[in-house]
Amino acid sequence: MLDVFGLNAAQFETFLLVFIRIVTLLAIFPIFSANQIPVQVRIGLSLILSFLIYRTVPLMTVSSGFFELAAAVAAQVVFGLTLGFISSLVFTGVQFAGEVLDLQIGFAVANVVSPQSQEQVTIIGVLEITLASLLYLATDSHLELISGLAASFHLAPLPYISLQAGLAGDLTHFFASAITMVMRIAAPASFALVIVNVALAFMARVAPQMNVFVVGFPIQISIGLIVLAFSMPILGYVLVPAFQEIAREMITVMHVMRA
Repeated sequence: MLDVFGLNAAQFETFLLVFIRIVTLLAIFPIFSANQIPVQVRIGLSLILSFLIYRTVPLMTVSSGFFELAAAVAAQVVFGLTLGFISSLVFTGVQFAGEVLDLQIGFAVANVVSPQSQEQVTIIGVLEITLASLLYLATDSHLELISGLAASFHLAPLPYISLQAGLAGDLTHFFASAITMVMRIAAPASFALVIVNVALAFMARVAPQMNVFVVGFPIQISIGLIVLAFSMPILGYVLVPAFQEIAREMITVMHVMRA
């Protein structure tokens, strides 16, 4: 019998699969996977959560061989990646909304390095994703994520999962919801900038000698930033329900992937 840190074979394999599911989800979730957080901290947090959640998970039977255990590990990786993808859709949508506004205002050419992903992103995109992350933590939504992760071991027990046909439809529905959220966040500033562009087009027709590009660029920036500042409260009205929807989406996927 295997005895690792006082655990027998069944306990060790159960703890291992719990850890794999948790560390995989946290590895792609925007806040926990930020590059400012050292890898050692992320692994340590995953170990602590695994130790706490492991006590509530029913022990699985010992695998009959290496390939059976490898299949169980692969199943937990797929499960964790799927939950992480669903949880990160909101933040991806928020960043995309910021990039749409940057494109319309004219900031798309001025990219900065995101402190979370270390990738080239637009200015307003960084602002929107930072505000969304702060709002996520302020509303204790990260605690709901951990609670849902703990519940996943009862809704989709170890060691295997089932990739049913309905999973693709659910993921498509969640992606469509994220696109709708993007439109709601970017709508006020986008609509105002469309009106500004139409007005500049009329000015170009009325006064052809006017350099619309020189005049219109500062007008677009000013109007875009003013409307963006006044529309910031929309983030709270849109994102808080979206954060609550993440838990319901995770439960739906857990039922679909239940073996």
